[in-house]
Amino acid sequence: MDKIRRIFPLLILFTLLSCADTIETRIPYRAVYLELDLTYQDKALNAIQAYKIYTSKDVDQAGELTGFGGVLVYHGLSSNGTGAFFAFDAACPHEASANVIVEVDESAVYAICPKCGSKFELLNGIGNPVEGPCAEEKQALKQYVVDANGNKIYIHN
Repeated sequence: MDKIRRIFPLLILFTLLSCADTIETRIPYRAVYLELDLTYQDKALNAIQAYKIYTSKDVDQAGELTGFGGVLVYHGLSSNGTGAFFAFDAACPHEASANVIVEVDESAVYAICPKCGSKFELLNGIGNPVEGPCAEEKQALKQYVVDANGNKIYIHN
């Protein structure tokens, strides 16, 4: 019993130290809800590597919400190689400003912050940083949930 009392504080210490690499996003919580119709107004998103950034001025339905910096919707590839939709907050995690939103490069594979230069991979749907301050800080783009139902996709948090 005495050995357990000595080991228990060490186990707690090791547990706390093992969590030290966890970095929380600097993007504040904002509600997100988008309903996109892939048959009509959002049909351009059907192509692989298609993308669109939705901001509050782009929504057309009551109750639609676009998060902190807007929502970047991207049609990438799932882990099994099939097409899948992904959604991220468009604000750069390093800058953490609603006015500094990422831009998708010409190859439509990366999103790049125009201010700090952080570069995020989009194709695989994770939004991980590959260079810049966000890569050093291990700050990925904030990701939102995407649910598909027929020709509609629903984005929410």
